[in-house]
Amino acid sequence: MKNNRIYKEQFSEIISRIQMKEFLKKAHLFCLLATLPSIGISVSLSQGFLLLSFFFGLADQLKARNWKEILPNHPVSKISISLFLWYGIVFLIHLVFDNSNLGYAKAAWNGELKDFFLFFGFLSVGFTTKEDLPKVYRALFWLFLLLVFTGVVGGFTPVRLSRLISDLYKTSSSYRFTHPLGSLSSIPLYISIGLMNTHLTFGGLLQFFSAFAVFGFLRTLIQGDKKKILIAGLLLFLYCLVFLLNQARSSMIGAGVSIFFAGVHLFFIRKEFSKSFLIKGAALFLGLLFLIGLVLTFSPAGKKVIGPLFGKEKHTDSGRTFIWDSSFPLIQEHPILGVGPGNYNKEIEKVRITHSEEYSELSYFYEVTQRGHAHNDYFHLASVFGIPAALIYLGLGAILLAYLFQSKQEFQALVFFYGLIGFFVSGLFQCYFQDDEVVILFWILLGLFVKGEVLLSKGDNT
Repeated sequence: MKNNRIYKEQFSEIISRIQMKEFLKKAHLFCLLATLPSIGISVSLSQGFLLLSFFFGLADQLKARNWKEILPNHPVSKISISLFLWYGIVFLIHLVFDNSNLGYAKAAWNGELKDFFLFFGFLSVGFTTKEDLPKVYRALFWLFLLLVFTGVVGGFTPVRLSRLISDLYKTSSSYRFTHPLGSLSSIPLYISIGLMNTHLTFGGLLQFFSAFAVFGFLRTLIQGDKKKILIAGLLLFLYCLVFLLNQARSSMIGAGVSIFFAGVHLFFIRKEFSKSFLIKGAALFLGLLFLIGLVLTFSPAGKKVIGPLFGKEKHTDSGRTFIWDSSFPLIQEHPILGVGPGNYNKEIEKVRITHSEEYSELSYFYEVTQRGHAHNDYFHLASVFGIPAALIYLGLGAILLAYLFQSKQEFQALVFFYGLIGFFVSGLFQCYFQDDEVVILFWILLGLFVKGEVLLSKGDNT
């Protein structure tokens, strides 16, 4: 009897452990899947799901004692971690020698150090299994649909769609409308920002899906399924329309680079498409862009949309000049350790005052130009964390490109990763690496790429 009781207790304990393990697995996957579409809805919502996903996944790995699964053994993982290790070294040095107070630690966390929290997206994807990945890619597709359709609606309404979300939990004393572009045959057009707060953030999210939209459509042409061709073609048309209405040129440049590298890889290295199809596909895509551009050209609103793409200066162009001019002295004076996280605004203000006194005729422009970041990921990293941080980040992009071109992952997965290449290019004109909504998606996509590579290497070794 005593032995039976012991066996029952042990059996009950085993059952409870299995149930807890299953709960942690399901909770982690659910929160990760919820993170992706919520990126296109609210940054607070996506960060909440991301945090839960990471901790459920981490608890599951620790409970199973899968220590090696916490950080994937891949060069992309290692250089990503090295970037944050450098962040930590720079922060500690500035904390000890320059700002030995708790106020600085808080400012640093609210500044650039919180970026490590967004890296949880990379780690959380690493906790998934091979069977989970199709569900993750499906959630990515839902995010793409959400961005496209909210972008279409946002391009034809003066009301910021983000208010539909923010008004649920807070009140506002002011009401900002969407920037008007004019009208097309009496139809009003507005800068498309979806559910985001700025067009740059929305453009940053859109550019990740450029290769998916273009080459996904080309793949349906090869397959010959008329229904799929119609759906993929319609989505590509709407995607291009939303991108044009969005007006984020930095993202458009990044998207163009992504499509170029995807074309080189898929046509000439992977040979997913025949070279004869290259001419047909390029003609169709360029024809689609020409058709949209032609329609827009015959209206004042359309000229506003098309003009900046062909070199017409926008009022924001000169602002970047003043921001970069104010950032260069910070890099020159602090080339190795930068000014430290949380110190960028304070230090750049000193430079602006000095430049305003030296060039009094430009003092107004130094005063009104936007603060907050350097409008260039590399300049910002070099200003805050020193040139080594910018080099590590650049190295991350180079290693990613090298491994992407060697990858044997399936076409359906690869088309989601080319946007990562464009991300490093669009960062030349905008601080996308400091934009929480965009960076969450960046780390999740990078984590998906590494997860796919690790699974392939395990398969080759068995």
